[in-house]
Amino acid sequence: MMLSAGIDEPLPITLDKMGMGEAFKRGRSVLIKVNLARVPEPGHPRTDPMLLAKIIRYAAQCGARCAIAEGADGFLRQNVEAIGLGQTVAEYEVELLDLDLEDFDCVEADGEEHYLPRCLKAYAVRIGIPATSKRPGMIFSNNVKLFVGAVPRRMYQAGEPTTWRPRVHANLHKSVAAIYRAVMAYAPFGFFVNGGPVMIEGYGERDLGEILVGDNAIELDHYVLGRFGLEPPGYLDRL
Repeated sequence: MMLSAGIDEPLPITLDKMGMGEAFKRGRSVLIKVNLARVPEPGHPRTDPMLLAKIIRYAAQCGARCAIAEGADGFLRQNVEAIGLGQTVAEYEVELLDLDLEDFDCVEADGEEHYLPRCLKAYAVRIGIPATSKRPGMIFSNNVKLFVGAVPRRMYQAGEPTTWRPRVHANLHKSVAAIYRAVMAYAPFGFFVNGGPVMIEGYGERDLGEILVGDNAIELDHYVLGRFGLEPPGYLDRL
């Protein structure tokens, strides 16, 4: 299921229609996986801070405690503060979970072993708020690929340590699909929210122009690809 809220429409109405508010009130705890391994740069959008702040406030209104999760190599708090959300995090007592530093379990998917932070299971409701991009020479990144940033980079090195995950890139599309399958088997995400700045090859950097709310990452990815006339990446074909 997928709903669209115009940028001038009250987002809570759409979230309520999707059943998010009911889930928040029932579960009382929410984990938000974001794209914020680094701060935004021109041509490199990250999760939109205004959209993230709206979800945090909505969770608080539903009586749910909230956590922001991302593998940021120890820099998640600095990154959150750099996008202007330090006060929001403090006001709503949002927990910050740097997934690169968390304990993990090994999960097998598609013949690959992947390492998933145990803290994902500590929250009743899990949602993804990615940043949409298809930069020149890079693969499409949105809801499904968001979870590559959930696996601890120390377990995906090859040779000299780096700030990225070389083992994922050895067979990129297979590993992206496998990580998504592993996450959805281990700690399923029930909601996804897309909106804010996007970077699409041939279109440049722009605003998505609507806020998309859905319960299926693959469905949302295909919708966004269709909006920009992009072919599905190999990892979506695998899924």
